[in-house]
Amino acid sequence: MPDRLLEGKIALVTGAGRGIGAAHARRLAAYGAKVVVNDTGVAIDGSATEETPADEVVAAIIDGGSEAVTDGHDISTMDGGAAAVQKAIETWGRIDIVVNNAGIGRPKMVFNLEEADWDDVIRVHLKGTFAVSREACRFWRSEGKAGREGYGRIVNTATGLLHMGGAGQSNYVAAKAGNAAFTAAIAQEMEQYGVTANAIMPGARTRMANVGWRTAAIAERPESQGWDAQSPDHVAELVCYLASPAADWISGQCFQVSGSRIDHTLTWLPRAELRKDHEGWTAPELVKAMPKFFAGPRPNELPPKEWAEARKAAQAAGDSFAG
Repeated sequence: MPDRLLEGKIALVTGAGRGIGAAHARRLAAYGAKVVVNDTGVAIDGSATEETPADEVVAAIIDGGSEAVTDGHDISTMDGGAAAVQKAIETWGRIDIVVNNAGIGRPKMVFNLEEADWDDVIRVHLKGTFAVSREACRFWRSEGKAGREGYGRIVNTATGLLHMGGAGQSNYVAAKAGNAAFTAAIAQEMEQYGVTANAIMPGARTRMANVGWRTAAIAERPESQGWDAQSPDHVAELVCYLASPAADWISGQCFQVSGSRIDHTLTWLPRAELRKDHEGWTAPELVKAMPKFFAGPRPNELPPKEWAEARKAAQAAGDSFAG
């Protein structure tokens, strides 16, 4: 039995039927949390199926001696997001932890994107994060106004593709950039109520990772000396920490995590500047000055070599990424 870092806490994980979300739910439960496992069972592109993966996750958690319930609400609607939070409150009397993980993938080059491809991805990833977070924050605010000591943890999901441009995934990275900015804003808004909000950029072998040109690169990544560096459990361990009382000092931050590596990502901070005294720049002056921004090493400017090679291979093969 691991340390009961989250003993008695009440958690909601969206998109928890498979992959990283399922890992979040299992590990939160292993550390003592009671978990609402939210999942609608849709295919990776958001289309309906007859599958009920959340039931399997709940059964595994219960078999392991912890408590969990299934929730099938569509969190990409305001009513559905609120209902998922209320499932935790109705079942166990409160909510302490929200992990916004649900998402779908519709990878296409921008000139091939249909309106529905854009709207549906934004709706699930970004609006869904808002719908669930708003209801949880309303509960925590009401607790604070009633004089009860606050405890709230929100962990939102961004993407490391924000460091790479995300070609072929413009709808996805737009939503995830929105999640990162939303996280920073609500961290400030909810601080007075004892609530923290942080974002993660996860890297793991999951259905979502197999969307578009990333598939070949991820499939070829070897295990590292007998352990699976692409297991979603590594991502879930960071989430469990951020959800714990030990992380009450961290809020408004973003962390990239994959395998044994965790990066603190300063997404919105400037890295260099051009400045003149008492006058602005003209466009001809910037012709000479702008290259100074890019002199020397430029961290995170380009994707890893193997990803770049996979991208070229996908384009040559006529993959959907290539349009």
